[in-house]
Amino acid sequence: MSKISVCTSVLNQSEYLKRMVESVRAQTFSDWELVIVDDGSTEDIRGLLADFNDTRIQFHRFDENRGIPHGLNFAMEHATGEYLQPLSADEIIEPNKFATQVEYLDANPGIGCIWGLPGKF
Repeated sequence: MSKISVCTSVLNQSEYLKRMVESVRAQTFSDWELVIVDDGSTEDIRGLLADFNDTRIQFHRFDENRGIPHGLNFAMEHATGEYLQPLSADEIIEPNKFATQVEYLDANPGIGCIWGLPGKF
């Protein structure tokens, strides 16, 4: 079980996905898993992810496109983390995002979710 489960559904977009995975792997907080659902891509998403050689990355594939909500829900169902982080293939995150958010959520158990970085307004 990981502290954070990053959940992604992707249809093609290999170049975007590569940058997103790199931004997750660059996190200063390392207790995460990345659950990726390939939603019927014609690109080699499995091969792209295998190149990272990171056991924290889980790969699931739908043979046919079912739509982003279905893929994201599937990823969340397979997540084991205490906290869920939906992330699109075309997003990148700054290196301290997880550390900052986990620290805040752990210190404030009455808060159910956050978006962005607390205290950075």
